[in-house]
This record gives sequence, C-alpha cells and structure tokens, in this order.
Amino acid sequence: MDIGKAFSFVFDDEQWASSILICGLLLLVPILGALLLIGYMMETARSVAMGSPRPLPKWNNFGEKLSLGFAGFVISLVYALPLALIGVAFACIGALLGGSSGDSDTAGALFGSVILCLVPLLMLLALLIQPVILAATARYLQTGSLSSAFQVGEVIGMVRGDLSGWLVLFLLYLLCSVVGSLGSVIIIGFIFTLPYSQAVFGHLLGQKLMQLSRPAGFGAGYPPPPAPMM
Repeated sequence: MDIGKAFSFVFDDEQWASSILICGLLLLVPILGALLLIGYMMETARSVAMGSPRPLPKWNNFGEKLSLGFAGFVISLVYALPLALIGVAFACIGALLGGSSGDSDTAGALFGSVILCLVPLLMLLALLIQPVILAATARYLQTGSLSSAFQVGEVIGMVRGDLSGWLVLFLLYLLCSVVGSLGSVIIIGFIFTLPYSQAVFGHLLGQKLMQLSRPAGFGAGYPPPPAPMM
C-alpha cells in the first residue's frame, strides 16, 4: 500500500483547492455535510480502484456523493448495532439496580462493578467491528449493492482472509482521523483538514479495493467497481 501517494495525490489535481474547499464548506450544513463527506471519501476510493489518473472528486455529481454517503452511513450503523444494544442493556441494568435497591451508594457500586467488567468486552468488540465495517464498505463499492455489504459471512470471510491488511487499514483510518482533527486547533481549520484526511483515506481504501479485485488470498475475486451513474 502506497501511503505516501495517498497523502500527496490531492495536490496533483489542478482543482484540488476548490474540491477541498467546497467539501469543507458543506460540512457546515448539519447532517447533509456529514453524509457528503462520507460520499466524498467513498467516491475517491472508487475512482482510485477504477484507475482514474485524477481520483479527487469534483462537485458535478452532488446526488451521487449523497447516495454513496448515505449507503456508507447505513453500513456503519447496522454493523455498530451490537454496541448500541449493549449500551441499552447497560442503561437497563442501571435502572434495575437503582429501582431494586434503596441504598443509592450500593446501587452505584453494583452498577460500577458491572461497567468495569464489561468495558473491556465493549472495547474488544469495537475493535473487531471497525475492520468489518471497512470490509463491508469495500464490498459495497465493489458490487454497488447494499445487500452484498450485509452478507455478514462473506464480509467476515474477507476480513479473515487478510486480517493483518484490514487491521493496517483501520490503523491508517485512525491516523487520518487525527489529521482531520488537527484543523480544530485553528477554529475553522477543519474545513480543510477534514476533507483532506477523508480524501487520503479514500485513496487508501481505493488501493485496498484494487487488491480485492484480485482473487489471491481470498475465497473469491470481485469485479471492478461499477462506473458512477450519470
């Protein structure tokens, strides 16, 4: 995986400043901006996988980015449901302990003990889910079908087939998240750093998509990503 290229490709595009700035300004729009940012990253990944010499997205297909972003959001939401359910279970346990004990200190101690026991499990589950979410997103970009992203057995098979590769991609995702957050130090700097970091990660994900198109190391090969709809 060419990490250096992922961080530098943005500046190879003559229109990189306008592409990044438009994406950054759209982030100021609640909800819509977040979906478009996800779509921006996913379109970058798809363009890299298709071999585009200038994969940085332009803003002549607003609806396509929104569609990709919504799909990416739904994929993350569905695969993160186990964590949400455990969170609800924690809340229920806390309510039961509080209601069944007249001693608030005792109830608090019991609830704290439960939390301490289950937090390591939650952390482990969160770490396991993230590579799976990335693989499901990649599968969606490969096939253009949300249903294929939710074929859990196939997705987990992809991760198991190249566990170290997906873990490295997840660590690079964390690195990009740190880069994206740096702009917050300069008030509105995130307008530039967030789109840039997502473009970088999109390039890395696109490189992974190119690897997935080859059957080596996987149970089955996948076709190149479908061309974007006009």
